Amino acid sequence: MYAQVAESIRRDIDSGRFEVGACLPGSRSMALALGVSRTVVLMAYEQLEGEGYLDSRSGSGTYVSARNLAMPAMDVPPAEPAPTPPPLRLSRLAQRAVLPATTDQEAPAPESDVIDLAQPRVKSDPRSLWAWKQNLLALLRRRDVPDFPQVQGVLDLRKALAGYLSVERSIAVDPDDILIVSGAQQAHDLIARVLLDEGDGVGVEEPCHWSVRHTYEAMGARLVSCAVGAEGLDIERHASVLQGVRLVNVSPSFQFPTGVVMSENRCRAWLQWAYANDACLVEDDFDCEHRFGVRASPSLWSLDRHDRVIHVSSFARSMFPALQLGYMLVPRSLRERFLAVKWLADRGSISMQQHVLAACINSGQYLRDLRRIAHGLAPRHRALHDALQARLGSAMSVTGSVAGGSLFVHLPGLPRSATEALISEALAHGVRIRSAERLYRVPPEHVTLVLSYAGVAEVALKRAGVRLAEAYFAVRGRLGGADGA
Repeated sequence: MYAQVAESIRRDIDSGRFEVGACLPGSRSMALALGVSRTVVLMAYEQLEGEGYLDSRSGSGTYVSARNLAMPAMDVPPAEPAPTPPPLRLSRLAQRAVLPATTDQEAPAPESDVIDLAQPRVKSDPRSLWAWKQNLLALLRRRDVPDFPQVQGVLDLRKALAGYLSVERSIAVDPDDILIVSGAQQAHDLIARVLLDEGDGVGVEEPCHWSVRHTYEAMGARLVSCAVGAEGLDIERHASVLQGVRLVNVSPSFQFPTGVVMSENRCRAWLQWAYANDACLVEDDFDCEHRFGVRASPSLWSLDRHDRVIHVSSFARSMFPALQLGYMLVPRSLRERFLAVKWLADRGSISMQQHVLAACINSGQYLRDLRRIAHGLAPRHRALHDALQARLGSAMSVTGSVAGGSLFVHLPGLPRSATEALISEALAHGVRIRSAERLYRVPPEHVTLVLSYAGVAEVALKRAGVRLAEAYFAVRGRLGGADGA
């Protein structure tokens, strides 16, 4: 209502009904005349005063201001049309950076019961969400509610995390060695900014998550792809091509997407190579808490004796994806540099979430969530794998047997050019799938898939295996291949 009153007075001033210097009626008189409360008129006057239409003079009244007079019209010759300027010059980083592609299939599903194996989802447990809510409410009731976050991360969370890593992962770490970040992606970006210049060499796994490879590419690094074998990266196999690289990104505890685990002997070999070649190892600890069927091996960080390992992990998959928090274990010789570079990007990840997460870890809720998720993954893995194996047989091969949420499938009978046909055919059969092609710099000549099953029920996964096998044979038939497994 006050905006309507202000607009009416504004029109009267612009039309000349209220001349410059005229004293407007008092707020009580104006309110009585308009049939509104005095508060409405006071708010309207205040709005117009802020816009420069009115001047309020203490003890005198409210007057139409001369500051709002329109400038007299002037005869100005028409301006020459300005030439179109060239596009703004971008930095080399901006020119190389690209947004991630969307999922392989965004089209509406043809059936209402399409089973989605394309999106890596972890369904949040109601107990986890309830515990999170209770810890958040307890935090808000405190008198000392957190204010601005610390660049390195909330000390309570770093202490809780150090205790968890010591007990559950046998990683001895001081809270001061921990840097809280906004997810693993920020960790990789910080590593690239602190350790790399344009043209520096970086070893990356082949295949690996697209974001890891692209982060180093965007910084202008020279990538050296190293094929992942049955026991992870083999330094003896790749030592010659890694000459002169500044760092190597490895995933010893769980390699995505293959699911292989590096042996302790191979981990030690990598450390000896790093010491001899003045290089750093980035230990990407992606999803290792969700693996199953294999004994945990020591982390590179725990084996390192000369500050050559940077450990990266995330809480998103272990709690819920919306929790964009991760952490780094940073060598003490590099700690100050990492903090200085992180300060340029942000003043610290959101502190309220860090306090709540610390409470969840200290109460044991975080560990219970991890074990509950891991316990539910094994039967899901078997359901999807067995359903596919029963129908595809030797037409399919699966890399790794400890995958903690995804199945990495090779289909040698289909050429890579048939990938889109298989994705479309699978969707027509009621299952959405995702190609693994983007996880490679040089993809294999056959179809590869990453099937994410963590958020899908066992009974649905069995149906998904049947449907995907039917889609495979339909595409294979059109290509002139065999009709049976």
